[in-house]
Amino acid sequence: MKLLHYQPAVPNFGDDLNGILWPALAPSLFEEQGEVDGPGEAFVGIGTIVGIDPGQRRRLHVFSSGAGYTAADRWTGLDVHYHCVRGPVTARVLGLSADRPLTDGAILAPLVDRFRFSVPGEGAAASSVPAGGRIVVVPHYETIAFPGWNDAVRMAGFDLVDPRGAPEVVIAALASARLVLTESLHGAILADAYGVPWRGFAVSRNFSTAKWADWAGSLDLDVEIALVPPPDPMPLLRFGKREEPFGAMLRLDPEASFREFRNRIAPPARIPFLKAQAKRVLEDVPAARRLLGFNPQRTAKALADLATCEPYLSLAGRRESLRDAMLQRLEALVRLHQGALARVT
Repeated sequence: MKLLHYQPAVPNFGDDLNGILWPALAPSLFEEQGEVDGPGEAFVGIGTIVGIDPGQRRRLHVFSSGAGYTAADRWTGLDVHYHCVRGPVTARVLGLSADRPLTDGAILAPLVDRFRFSVPGEGAAASSVPAGGRIVVVPHYETIAFPGWNDAVRMAGFDLVDPRGAPEVVIAALASARLVLTESLHGAILADAYGVPWRGFAVSRNFSTAKWADWAGSLDLDVEIALVPPPDPMPLLRFGKREEPFGAMLRLDPEASFREFRNRIAPPARIPFLKAQAKRVLEDVPAARRLLGFNPQRTAKALADLATCEPYLSLAGRRESLRDAMLQRLEALVRLHQGALARVT
């Protein structure tokens, strides 16, 4: 099979994890690198990628993927098999049976040799932040491209983790932390997979409550997300400001998340000409942006406040149960694929 996953213009460790994780766990499924793309089967893995461009592949095996950015009817006419999806929101969007949602496939990372890092406090409840390690901050891979994050995180006394780093580097930093503050969904997923407490934050409309609610629901977590002001207003100019005030807590309500998914796949609204021109001026003139009241000190205080909140961490037994179920389905897919190859030969 060909391995399908999102490949953004810059690296993103959650997406890049696909190319290491699945070939390590099920090497017999995947073709040799360099093989020419053509009609056949594809494995759709980690990411909000239900509806991804399948190329010439006509039969898709969806494994732990999420819906959220693309309408699934893009796959109309293809032979699509949903072995498991990321969570209950995706299952509802696709009209799947209750046994299809498991969780995000990144929960399997600790089983791969390259990601066998020490796990501080694995199995502990999230009643407090464990001693040892550092507090790390993981912005979204698009948010961190804008100015001020290094200064803000340093002022808060924390460590910045760049999600554009290699999966081994990012995951090692998460697994060794005592608390993870993250705008990146896979920052939370991987922290949780290693038993590290975490809190999520949002900066702009680029934050998807739908995909966060999808994953949190898979672990029976009732989660609130803090709205944190960015150190520079560029993410707000580029992606839009949320309606809620900074400092608010966003509850991951399943119904609201389902509605957000529908809005995200709708055609984008046109921005009025004068508003677009004003945004362009602010983007081009850093001094003008500073007049809007955003700065690293403000972000540092918001992050420091968030670090004092009760952290989240799923139950160890729930994680183990989901890992076992996912491995069983992966093994079933491998047997199915081997049986199909045997019939052909």
